[in-house]
Amino acid sequence: MIDLDVFQRICHRIESYREDMIRLQTDLTAIPAISPESGGDGEYQKSRLLLSRLTDFGLTSILEISAPDARVSSGIRPNLFATVSGNDMEQAVWILTHMDVVPPGERSFWEKDPYQAYVKGDRIYGSGTEDNQQDLVASIFAARVFMDEGIIPDKTIGLAMVADEETNSQYGLQFVLNHPDNPFRKNDLFVVPDAGNEDGSIIEVAEKSILWVCFKTMGKQCHASRPAYGRNAFLAASHLIALLYNSLHESFDAQDDIYDCPSSTFEPTKKKANVSNVNTIPGEDIFYMDCRILPQYPL
Repeated sequence: MIDLDVFQRICHRIESYREDMIRLQTDLTAIPAISPESGGDGEYQKSRLLLSRLTDFGLTSILEISAPDARVSSGIRPNLFATVSGNDMEQAVWILTHMDVVPPGERSFWEKDPYQAYVKGDRIYGSGTEDNQQDLVASIFAARVFMDEGIIPDKTIGLAMVADEETNSQYGLQFVLNHPDNPFRKNDLFVVPDAGNEDGSIIEVAEKSILWVCFKTMGKQCHASRPAYGRNAFLAASHLIALLYNSLHESFDAQDDIYDCPSSTFEPTKKKANVSNVNTIPGEDIFYMDCRILPQYPL
C-alpha cells in the first residue's frame, strides 16, 4: 500500500530537481560517448562525470566493471552500478540504462550543435538526451530523492549504467553477466526504460530479432567516360539493394500487431564512400542493412 504522504513528499522533491536535471543532461550531452564501431572513443569520459556526480549526490555504494577494449584511448569500456540499500536486502529493483549514444548524423539537419543541449518549451534537445540520458538521469534522481528525504526504500534500489548498448553489448551487459563481480541476482527485478510515451503507459514486452549485414559488391574500376571497360560496383549494389528490399519483405511477410511496426523490416542504412571523384567508376562498393525480423521465423 502506498503511503500518500510519503509519495507527495517524493513528488515535491523531484519537482525541485528540475534545474539540476537539466544541468546534468547538458553536461552529459557535451561528452560524445560513441562506440569505436561508429568512429567514437567510447564511454570513459562520460563515466568519470557520472562517478563524480553520483558521489556528490550521496550515492557512494558504487561498483565499476570495465571491459578491456584496445580500440579506445582509455583501453576500457566502463560499466557502473550504484545502490541505495532498502529494508529488504534480499531483492533489488534495478533500473538499467546505457551511457553510449549513436552519432548525430548530418549536423546540418540539427537546429543547433548536437553536443550543446538546450531547453525549448518543456523539452530538452541534444544528442543522446532521449536515448538514453533521459532515463539515466531520471534513475539517478529517483534514487537521490530517497536519500534527500531520509526515506529507506522497501527494496534496494540499483542503478546500472552500462556501455555498448547501441552496437551489440559485447563490452556492456554481456560482459557484466559473465563477470565474477556481476551484481545481479536471480530474484532481482529489472526495469529497462529505453522506450515509451509521454504518459508512461507503454510497457514493452517483446522485441524482434535483429540482424546487421554488410554487403560488398566487387567490380572493375575504370574511367566514367569508358564504362564498357569496367564493371560498376555501385550500380550493382543499387540493383542488389532494390532486389533485397523487395524480395525479403515478400519472403518475411507475416504480421503481428503486438509489434510497432507489425511486420519484419529490412532497411539499407550505412554506405561507405567508394571513389573520391565524380568521373571514376567504382570497382568496389559497401553498404549495410538493418534487419528487424519477427521472432516467429527460425533464423
